[in-house]
Amino acid sequence: MITAVLSSALVGRVQAPSKLSQVATRLMSALVESRARSAARELRRHEAFVSDLSRRQDHSSLFLGQSELLPVKI
Repeated sequence: MITAVLSSALVGRVQAPSKLSQVATRLMSALVESRARSAARELRRHEAFVSDLSRRQDHSSLFLGQSELLPVKI
């Protein structure tokens, strides 16, 4: 078995992140969270829209019957 021993002289000092780095990290995290919430909101809106369209298509008397030949249905 091989064991590695690190001397504290070889490791050196670990610098704490600067204030600018911390602010930039927080800013980027907030931006990512905001974009994720916005994308989730848009996805829910799209899913509701598609659901509404399919509900109207299946049950509304304003749409043509299923038996009629059409190239596509709206």
